Amino acid sequence: MESVNLERPTISSFLGPELRALEAALQATLPRVYARLDDEAVHDMRVAIRRMRVVLRLARKPYGRYWADHVRKGFTAIHRSSSVLRDEEVFLQTLAGLKFNSNVFAQWCKQRQTRQGALRRRVLSHLRTGVLDRSIQLLEALILLPCEPKRDRDLPTFAIECVEAARTRVDEWRNAKTDDTCGLHELRIAYKNLRYAAEILAPVLPIDLSALAKPAATFQKRLGEIHDLDVAHISIGRARSLPHTVKRRVLRLLADARAHAVEKYESEMRPRVLPPLSS
Repeated sequence: MESVNLERPTISSFLGPELRALEAALQATLPRVYARLDDEAVHDMRVAIRRMRVVLRLARKPYGRYWADHVRKGFTAIHRSSSVLRDEEVFLQTLAGLKFNSNVFAQWCKQRQTRQGALRRRVLSHLRTGVLDRSIQLLEALILLPCEPKRDRDLPTFAIECVEAARTRVDEWRNAKTDDTCGLHELRIAYKNLRYAAEILAPVLPIDLSALAKPAATFQKRLGEIHDLDVAHISIGRARSLPHTVKRRVLRLLADARAHAVEKYESEMRPRVLPPLSS
């Protein structure tokens, strides 16, 4: 057996405990999800799964792409099955933020809340099929799977490569115009991936790279606010049961809110662009 260099940890020695911690965090959300104790329970479950998927993507290196992606596929399916519910929750929260005083609009939103309840029941029904339990069993098997030594690389070097690759992706979309909804969406995802990589790998990263997590999270949040307004604008535009005069007013309010969000993004974000990659 080859000796383990404790001074230079390997990828698997770090990701294994990280996956177990995320599994525990995911399990902790489930009683709240099943009991419907609060509106954020499904969101917290999705956050845990999202972070799990990020770590499983990193795990391709030591465990092999086939096995890591096989486990990741199950969590991805669960995440997608709850996406419609989360989108509906965010949509209604966005509309509530408009503070539009209209009985007709309030009644329309109440009807959408009924749909939200049906979507939540659908998510719970899907979880009760045991799909999450099976994914967790596969995850535990993956963690116990021995890694091929030549694949299990030096962790600090691997961590630096992952964060720099994520920052390169940010650089590719950083100049997206504020009226380019697709470009801003890609930029938001790029910042999200950079944030998670920097947060998860922070213990073995140089300070300058681990420090990227905080500004990346801020950028992600601001771009998320714009994205939510863009999605709400599309949804309201397609709402056939909403009277035209009310729809026009809501669309105007959404446009005003987006302009304010863009102004906030430009004033707060542009002076704080991430430092360029070293050549």
